[in-house]
Amino acid sequence: MTTPDQPFYRALLYLRVAGHDTGAETRVRLQKCLRAHLDEHPALETDHLLARIPQWFDLPRANRGHLHPPVTRSSIGYSDE
Repeated sequence: MTTPDQPFYRALLYLRVAGHDTGAETRVRLQKCLRAHLDEHPALETDHLLARIPQWFDLPRANRGHLHPPVTRSSIGYSDE
């Protein structure tokens, strides 16, 4: 069961992990965005709301590209024999 505050707190955690400021101004803006979308689409699931966050906020990590170095082949020194 989803509580009314669950999408807000999940979205707030999403923003925090993404490196976005989660101060009072962000919380008010997030609440307004969530409320507007839930009023238009009451059956919208939380995961669909979270997918819209990058459209609502400028996320610092979204512009960085890969967070991990690329995977490369290497050898640990065993011979083929």
